[in-house]
Amino acid sequence: MSDHNEPPTDGEGFDPYEGLTDLTGSEPLPPLEDPSLPPASPPRSPLLTGLILGLLLVVLSIAIFNLTQDDETAAAPEPPETTEAAAETTEAAETTAPPDETTDAGTSTTTTATPADFDPYVAVGDPLPFEDLKLEVGGIGPIRLGAPAAEAVGQLIATLGEPTSDTGPVPGTDEFGASCGDAQMRVVKFGALAAVIIVDADGEETFGAYRLDLTYEGAATSASAEIETLSGLKLGYSVVDLRRIYDGFDINLVNDPDLGRIFELRSGNTGNLLLWGPVTDSGNEGTDQIMGIYSVDASAGFC
Repeated sequence: MSDHNEPPTDGEGFDPYEGLTDLTGSEPLPPLEDPSLPPASPPRSPLLTGLILGLLLVVLSIAIFNLTQDDETAAAPEPPETTEAAAETTEAAETTAPPDETTDAGTSTTTTATPADFDPYVAVGDPLPFEDLKLEVGGIGPIRLGAPAAEAVGQLIATLGEPTSDTGPVPGTDEFGASCGDAQMRVVKFGALAAVIIVDADGEETFGAYRLDLTYEGAATSASAEIETLSGLKLGYSVVDLRRIYDGFDINLVNDPDLGRIFELRSGNTGNLLLWGPVTDSGNEGTDQIMGIYSVDASAGFC
């Protein structure tokens, strides 16, 4: 039985180092890598790689944002151009003020508004002599109560000038003694003088009454304030003057629910009311003044 640890004994002696390269260093060692291949790059740092990726993402985000903004700008419609006609219309709307508007100075523009379905009165005939305009029971001189309003008011316009106000047809009221059921009234003023017109259901207009009153707007400085009665009574006269001028007539001082203290001039024979009007009430007839001279109310004779 052979010992597995014994070397073979046949032939020449066995050299265990026969296949080894000379270890003396006289021969070069074979290269470890193929010289034809490029040198390997050292591995990159993970931190550097993350930084580069972050920068790329930022640049990409900015590019996408700019593209989006460009699209929105291109899609946005341009504002419409204001045409010259539109500008003129706007300017006209800003500069046109409605009538009767209070100005910045606190003053108001007074206009005589005539209803669209009624024509203003116009002058008729030649001017009457001012001294012919006497306040009477039946009218103002030759201008008689009951006359067509266009004629009566037209004569007043020819004599006194254009009216200072004209209400146009409005519902009749007791304020001017023209409460006549379904009929309307129209009050045309010439300073201190008011012509009260009755407008019936057919639209016919009649001169129904007059009132001369110092309390109307602009009355004190108007020419009409100088009109007097046939017997000579004028606005501003005292109650003593009234009694003297109308001696023999019945004169009563009474209280009116709307006007306060008034005088009533009545016929001494029949007791019929002839003229009336407000007076001041100081308790002294010598200083109490006649503030108005009125005809009998229109509702008493033309309703």
